[in-house]
Amino acid sequence: MSVCSVTTLLTVCFLVTPDMDIESGVPKTELQQQIETPETSDRWFKSYDEARQLAARKKLPLLLHFDATWCGACRRMDREVLHRQQVTELLGKAAIGVKIDSDQHRKLIAEFKISTLPTEVVVLADGSVDGRYVGAVSLDKYVARLKTISGKNREVIASLEPDTDNVADADSSKRSCLIVRHDGKVVGVGGYSPVALTVQREWKNGNDQFVATHEGVDYFLQSADEVLQFNEDPNRYIPRLHGCDLVELFQENRATAGSIEYGSFYLGQAFFFASMENRERFEDNPTWFLGVMADARTANNEDFPFLNAGMADN
Repeated sequence: MSVCSVTTLLTVCFLVTPDMDIESGVPKTELQQQIETPETSDRWFKSYDEARQLAARKKLPLLLHFDATWCGACRRMDREVLHRQQVTELLGKAAIGVKIDSDQHRKLIAEFKISTLPTEVVVLADGSVDGRYVGAVSLDKYVARLKTISGKNREVIASLEPDTDNVADADSSKRSCLIVRHDGKVVGVGGYSPVALTVQREWKNGNDQFVATHEGVDYFLQSADEVLQFNEDPNRYIPRLHGCDLVELFQENRATAGSIEYGSFYLGQAFFFASMENRERFEDNPTWFLGVMADARTANNEDFPFLNAGMADN
């Protein structure tokens, strides 16, 4: 296995002429070309942002290939592996691939903690890192890697099948993410532990003896240690808008608690929706719905006072 150290970076720039839109004369983005001409998806992106958008759109893992023009192992892999038919026919199907020039993208180098080249990082559609491969490999090994990656798909919370033991409304077809108790207090994530859900991707019943409160919503945890973990960074564990359906909020100007049966992860955070239709709408264009959250208004804001704080963060 051949590798190069990132500490020996040298800066080299290349000019790339993108395809043009014949009618307008305006250069098409890589994303436009991929969407308009699906057969061109069997190639490597040069734009990280556009590759990430297409990966989300197609619900495929994002494969980041970090290299550099001065890295001999990278150039050999580029020449002998990355553009072979066995590889390109899997791009756009197994994953969306993007080549990251380490000299030009120092922020991404820091974000993904890259110290050796070439390195590849697999990012699932929910934003979680689910694989790291260091060093150059043969064509056969690389094709096997892509086939392994192809099995890594976006995770839907509903498929995790919540544990229904000791849940009062276990026979209900839908269970609210936000429960209003007899004393008027609101409990989030249906009384399950948000830490276990986020970290372990498992539904674990919380305990009302271990409670953490954020923006007026109580969260039941499994232990005192989990309470400490939650309080260190609540926004990592709570669902966006504490589980209110952001699609419903934007389209109907009304806040509605999502159901735990209609949840999914995106960028490492849980989202809940009031219907499967709304979840699918979000999944088809998550960046758009997140972008319009700041403009959302609700006619029943008094029922969900935490919404102001939740939308102000976006």
